[in-house]
This record gives sequence, structure tokens and C-alpha cells, in this order.
Amino acid sequence: MAAGNVISAQQFANFLVTQEPVYDKEILKDIRPFDGLIGYFETGSFDAYSGVEHTYDRFNSVFPNVTQEWTTAAASDGNPVTCVDCDVPANKIGWGWTRRTYSLENQSWESQLLCFDDIMTRTKAKEHFRQIIDDVLRPATNWIMTYYLQRKAMELAGYRFVVTTGLPEFNFTWDAGGYVYLNLTNASGGGAVDATGRLTADILRSRVRRQYFLGAIMAGKQGFDKLELHTDMDTFHYMQKEDSTIQGAWRFGEFGPAAKEFYEFGLSGYIGDFMVKVLQFPLRFNRVSAGRYQLVLPYVNEAASEGIRSVFNTDYDNAQYQISYINNRRALRVLPFRPEAVNPNMPFMVRDYGGRWRFATNDLGADAAGRPIDNSRGNKGKFYSDFRVAVKPEHDEWLEAIFHKVDKACITIVDVCNDDPGYPSQSYDSEDDTCPVEIVFTAVKCTDDDVYDINADSIFCDGNLVNNLAISEATLTNLVAALNNDGPAGALGTWAVYDEDAGQISLTDTTCDSVDITFTLECTPVS
Repeated sequence: MAAGNVISAQQFANFLVTQEPVYDKEILKDIRPFDGLIGYFETGSFDAYSGVEHTYDRFNSVFPNVTQEWTTAAASDGNPVTCVDCDVPANKIGWGWTRRTYSLENQSWESQLLCFDDIMTRTKAKEHFRQIIDDVLRPATNWIMTYYLQRKAMELAGYRFVVTTGLPEFNFTWDAGGYVYLNLTNASGGGAVDATGRLTADILRSRVRRQYFLGAIMAGKQGFDKLELHTDMDTFHYMQKEDSTIQGAWRFGEFGPAAKEFYEFGLSGYIGDFMVKVLQFPLRFNRVSAGRYQLVLPYVNEAASEGIRSVFNTDYDNAQYQISYINNRRALRVLPFRPEAVNPNMPFMVRDYGGRWRFATNDLGADAAGRPIDNSRGNKGKFYSDFRVAVKPEHDEWLEAIFHKVDKACITIVDVCNDDPGYPSQSYDSEDDTCPVEIVFTAVKCTDDDVYDINADSIFCDGNLVNNLAISEATLTNLVAALNNDGPAGALGTWAVYDEDAGQISLTDTTCDSVDITFTLECTPVS
């Protein structure tokens, strides 16, 4: 038997235990942006022991009737009775006030029931609960208040109009049971109304005079003070497109991150008399039927490996109806409820009503069978949060809600100008050239005859039978020729005489790690 000098990989057996899958020590977490009107409006507090509804009065301005006739002064004739200028008829001007009310509104949230004994067996419980508190519960407060304030801004706006012919004023209602379906009607009694166009710079220009007359902006040497537009990024960019009818009169631009308007006030740019605050998640809707719209949220929840997770809602990205605002920081005042202790001898817990999350271990409700949950061991609990807030309209005449269509960027496919290079073959091999594999064998002649004799099925590649034919040759040259001509043996590589004096042959260009050849010592006669 002659064996090659290459070690077979089969000689390295691995009996070490392995456990899979392998979990990374680092645990990633979802990242979500923050956005909204929290901190935009002026704030105060709704005091305890003051009821749930407050009434306030507002002194109103009165415009004189400037159409009254002016009379020509008459010369006095010295007679007091007939002195016209002594008793000139007086025009009348009055005054007035408006009484309005606003009320507290409530909402409560809580998590599922948690078991301390189960938590202690989870290997990443500390990291996960830090993420739950920092990236689920606290942002939930932001989302809840953001959508509450956007809805209240639409509800309390001093003027609401739809972007369609005539820019009609609209009224709206929500279906009972939540804020999912919005119904729009023409304020002049014209029935259902729908938006048919985008918000444009010309529409904004048409609102400037009203804002000026109502005192939202003052005229100075440098022109009007700035108004504020709250809208989405696509609408903002669309209004900056070149328009020969307005470019000469209005300036357009964006603020960089280093600009005070950007980092201090959250303003993204300006359009004429309007500073623009981009809302990442404005109220968006899909049209159901005439005047009826369904609210679409930016995220939806789906099943995770365990529990649920939020994913971006493409329906929000594709929704074509939206509420934008001409806004003012003094338009509304947000008043969270401020609780106070009744008496030192009555130790009620003074709760937080601003959406702060706390952990409760008592009065946890009932189980699935309706029985009170036993927590005598103190190993059960849940997170909870309460919201109690009122919004007072102070200068709501400066706040306008605009219902309009919105569109994503119009995509234009731009082709390349160069010819297609096709697909020429590529080689990115970074390894140095290596010597070709060469396996050397010592050929052994029969003892009773001067020939090299190999029986059929006597060649093995990596221990696997090659199924070669019987070979019997008198010289090394004829032997390698027979091996190359043998189908199975020739498929192993290229056979050649290596050293004729030493009686050696070689095999090159082979994929075998080891090759075994058995030369027979008792030969059959050479044919």
C-alpha cells in the first residue's frame, strides 16, 4: 500500500460540547423620535378645591362707527339757543365683555401586573426595566399629551378653514367613544366639506391681514412681526418651490442647527411673514366618504418574540389629509391640575396628574376569576399614570386650524448618461499564490513479474472508494498514462512520473486531502 503525504481532515475529530444559539451580551433597543406641542403654549396650574369648571371674563375691544356724518361748523349768531356748535349731536360707542368656560379632562393609564418572583429569574430584567421606564412609559406621556394638545388646538382654534374653493370655515365632530372618525361640515350650513388642495404660500399670504387686525402681529419699520406656521416637512418644502408670482415679494429659507431660531425655539425656517415649526407627527387622516375622515397614527403595534412592539405605519406616510396650524404661544394656556393636601391630620397621598409614572403594590384589582388579587407578600405591582389637565383659550383668535391635502415628494427617476459596462468577470482574491498540491507515491512491482499491477477498486480518495479499473503496466510512463485514461482515477487529478530512478509517480491538481493506492504483489500476466 502506498499513501500520499497530505494529512486528512478526518484525522481531527472534535468531541467538545457546544451550546447554540449564542446570545450577544449587548441588547439593542428601539429608537423613536420625539415631537409635539409640549412646552410650546404658556402654562399655569388648575388649583385644587376650585371645582372642575372655571369661568372667566374677557374685556372686548370695540370698533367705532366711522361711517357717521361729519357736519360743517356754523358761525355763532350770539344766541345760545340757536348755537349749533354748542350742542353737536354725539355718536355713541359702548364696551363689552365675553364670558367663557373651560374644564378639567381626565385620562388614566396602567401597565400589566408584574410579579417580582418571576422578574428575579430573568437574566436581563434590570436592563429591560430601565428601557421600559425610559423608552416606553416616559415617551408614552409625551405621545399622550402631544395628541391631546393637537386635538385641543383644533377644537379651540378661533378660526378653522378647509383648503378648497373659497377656503370655507368648517365645524367638526368626533364619533362617540374616542377620537378615530372625524366629521367635517361647512360652518355656513353647506353640509359635508372636503379638502381638495395643498396648503400654499398664497393661502398663507391671505391670512396675514386677519392676524394683523386681530393684534397677533404689529407693523414696524421692518415690516410685520413674524407669525408661526406649524406643518409637516413636505408641505414646508413644497411651499419653497419657485413661484414667479410670490418669489419677488416673499423670502424663503431654512435655519441650520446653529441658528438660535432652530435650537432655542424649534423653528425650521421661514416663509414670508411666517416662521415655520415642523411637526414630525401632525394629525393625519384618510378620507372615508364625503366629509368623513379616519385618524391615522404614525406607529402600529404588532407581535414581537414576546409581547408587542411598535413599527412605522406606512399608512400614515401615505395619508393625504392633515391639520396644520397658524399658531401663537399665547393662544392657549395649558393648566395641569395641582393637588394639595386637605389637612395634616388627613394623610391622603397627593398624586401627580401630569403623566408621571408611579408603581403601585396595593389595590391591584381582581384576577381572572373576579377575586381580589392577594398581595400579602408584596411581590406584585403595576405601573400607573394619571392625567388631569385643562386648556384655557386666552387668545384663540390668533390660532387657526387648516385642513388640507398633503403629499410626499414627487419622485423623478433620473437615468445615467454613460453606457452600461455589462458584467466583466471580477476577481477580488487577496490571498498570495500557493504551491499546488502534489501527492507522491512509490510504485511497487510484482514479485513474480516485472510489472506494476493495481487491482480494480484499489484506489481511495479521503477514504472513499474510487471504483478504478484494473491496471497492469511494465513502465512508469505506461502506468501514469493508464491512470490518466482511467475514468474514476483520471478524475482525481493529473498523474505523472515524479522520479523514475526512485520508482515514484505523483498526483497534482487534486481535491483529495489523501489518496491511497494498493499495488498487488502477485501479478497477473501482462497482456
